[in-house]
Amino acid sequence: MPVSASLDLAKLHQAVRSAAAIRRRAVLHPAGGDGEKVFPSTYEGGNYATEERVVDDQRLPCVLLDSEPSQANRMELALLEAQTSDGFRGS
Repeated sequence: MPVSASLDLAKLHQAVRSAAAIRRRAVLHPAGGDGEKVFPSTYEGGNYATEERVVDDQRLPCVLLDSEPSQANRMELALLEAQTSDGFRGS
């Protein structure tokens, strides 16, 4: 699917059936509104999780607000809850 294409429910259903991956880019804002602080997770000793990103052709260190493993853990829990609930309609 092209980068500029919109994603409606029908396209999402088709992608789930046939695509290997879905990539979604979004501009995020703090839950408290624009200008509010965000608090990234810290590791032992108060260190932030960081990684390098390419921004305007420059490699820059960035603080992670969320990680792929953390997202995967939440998705696994959501799938488990969906499977064990009365409303699950698995194939």
